[in-house]
Amino acid sequence: MTTPTVADFGGVIDLDAIVKGRRGAEAERNPLLLSLLTDALGSGKAAAITGLAVLRSDFDSDEAFRNERQKHAASIRSHAAMLVEDGVLPAGSKVSINWHPETGVPQVSLRK
Repeated sequence: MTTPTVADFGGVIDLDAIVKGRRGAEAERNPLLLSLLTDALGSGKAAAITGLAVLRSDFDSDEAFRNERQKHAASIRSHAAMLVEDGVLPAGSKVSINWHPETGVPQVSLRK
């Protein structure tokens, strides 16, 4: 059995040879969600996003229900941030998300 050497463990490279990978998940743009948020928030109204409704009865546990809501809320906030970056919404705009208690539909408006 041979004793490992430094060369077996790695090597020295130039700083310009460092290759970096992306950090975090790549945000996916949903054109329909962007369009709905643009129409509603851009005109000072709220968006009722029926396509992202989350009903408690669809889940076996409170935790799974909350996780699904959090996932959709993160997507909505991400899309609103994209609209801010694109100059569609004013700089610093943030959204408020209220979940309809009966239908589970997220109702999205700009925070005041």
